[in-house]
Amino acid sequence: MTDRTCLILYYSLTGQAEKAALQAAATASAAGWTVRTCRISMTAPEDALARPLKIADSKKWTQGAQKGLTVPVTCDPPDAVVGRYDAVLLFTNTWGDNPSVPVRSFLESPAAQALLSGTPFGVYVICRRLWEKNLAIVRSLGEAAGGRFLGGEAFMHPGGQIGSLIQTISYLHRSDDGLRRFLGLPLPRYGLSDAAIARLPDFTMELLNAAGKVAAE
Repeated sequence: MTDRTCLILYYSLTGQAEKAALQAAATASAAGWTVRTCRISMTAPEDALARPLKIADSKKWTQGAQKGLTVPVTCDPPDAVVGRYDAVLLFTNTWGDNPSVPVRSFLESPAAQALLSGTPFGVYVICRRLWEKNLAIVRSLGEAAGGRFLGGEAFMHPGGQIGSLIQTISYLHRSDDGLRRFLGLPLPRYGLSDAAIARLPDFTMELLNAAGKVAAE
């Protein structure tokens, strides 16, 4: 297994996708894979997003994701997407119910075609609730780039539909940890649930084992 190589590819605004990506990288490394991690960013300085978000920016990018907007993106380190890998593990954030603009922009780029052509890839959907459309689009774009889909799964935030929505909105538009209560009712914390974090290692190994079977074909 020591000669198997894996790329962990992600975009992260709030740090949740990065947290999940680094845990997947640690799991793959412990299993004997040679691992590289690569962060996607939007190239133009005016496109860079950080908390607290302005309401206008939140609306702009959510609507952009719904419309399939793409923008120039960069990868850090840039040479990570040039090589060939036995598996690519892609982390996709959900904006509305679509992939984030940076992730979609990469998947529609020539770099993605060069990276994924003939390569097994798995998908982690980092989300509050809506995830099915995100996964379907990312799978379709990855396969259109020549990749071989291994599987995908959602990794969600805690709380119900309403509570997690209020918490996410408050977290994105504030610089602290978000609201603890709303109209007297407690809100879930912002971030991946404990169950989602606990699931990451097993799902990562499922993808890597599936990639190993593809290589043995």
